[in-house]
Amino acid sequence: MFKNRLFLYGLGLGLIVGAVLLQLMLKVDQFENGSPDPASAATAEQLQAWADKLNYKLYPKEQTIYTEKDLETIRAKIAEEERTKLAAQAPGSLPQAPAKTVHSIYISERMEAYNVADMLVKAGMFTDASQFISALAQKKMTTRIRAGSYTFEGPVTIDDIIAKITIASP
Repeated sequence: MFKNRLFLYGLGLGLIVGAVLLQLMLKVDQFENGSPDPASAATAEQLQAWADKLNYKLYPKEQTIYTEKDLETIRAKIAEEERTKLAAQAPGSLPQAPAKTVHSIYISERMEAYNVADMLVKAGMFTDASQFISALAQKKMTTRIRAGSYTFEGPVTIDDIIAKITIASP
């Protein structure tokens, strides 16, 4: 079709190779001059804006971040230390207040209502899991359970538990 087809192939290939070499030379020049990559020269505000856009949280390197499991073990250790301190004190030195019952549970993501009910029964908050499930179903909150760590003090009713662990209906 074209008389000079081989010439046109060579010209196109030469243009492509020339563009690649030009970009390579620009990158080498950039590294030799010590100018940093634009992504590494971002300020703290820019990084925070990018993190907010992606729903991430940024923490300083020096700050210690604890997971929910770490916090539960720390709480348990502190509670045990308090119990040993109280047991070590003389029995008549302080008036004894009635002991409050404290129940702590952790609900992980995508837990079903029956899993939460079984966990609450094992924690000793009530004896019948079906009552909790039926109360959740009656209020149409079986799919509105929030993940997280919860602490309940003293005698707690099923309605109190439901109010604390579920997302309020719109």
